[in-house]
Amino acid sequence: MRRPTPLPLPGHSVREGSNYHQELNYLDSIKDYFLKYLLPSLTECPGRGWGVGLLVLFLSCENVSCPLNNTVESVYGFYAALYDDSGELQTGNAVSVGDTLTVTLLGADSVILNRQVNQNGMKLPVSFYEDTDAVEFTFTDTLSRVGRDTLWIHKRNTHHWDDPSCPVHMWHQVLDIRSTHHLIDTVLVTNASINYDGLENFQIYFRVAQ
Repeated sequence: MRRPTPLPLPGHSVREGSNYHQELNYLDSIKDYFLKYLLPSLTECPGRGWGVGLLVLFLSCENVSCPLNNTVESVYGFYAALYDDSGELQTGNAVSVGDTLTVTLLGADSVILNRQVNQNGMKLPVSFYEDTDAVEFTFTDTLSRVGRDTLWIHKRNTHHWDDPSCPVHMWHQVLDIRSTHHLIDTVLVTNASINYDGLENFQIYFRVAQ
């Protein structure tokens, strides 16, 4: 068999300062060279066959863009429960909660948010397989007075992957939500899809002093 011509390396393919598309073009040229010249010679030698699959897998994975920001979290915003003269809730009045807030996942007795102060929202993890998450909010004011509310999130869990070569994630679709009403007035679902897009899922409206 004719000895294959050595693969020429692009002059600026992998040196510092090259961009992502140049590197992809370089990898594509390696793959084309492999398929045209090396694959026929490897298939003629059974002892080398194990290397074919590994190299093809490497070359194919290099072209897959798996998301780096892939933490699945539920996103909450905090708002003041203000009503107009007709009794309609006025949405969108964002507030910062000055009390110290700790959030516990009931059933697992796991603290998922510890002593947050002066924030206008939060991000919480979601259980993988449970149909309903029960989370308890504990508020402690500057006089050490404690108030608690519980939120129940009923959801459907779905496996998701961006590509077969990327890790699988669990996404969630909110079906229903309810809460106690000691400090929380209302909870609205603004985006029922919980994934890693970072969009607000829930608006919690807190009672305000009149």
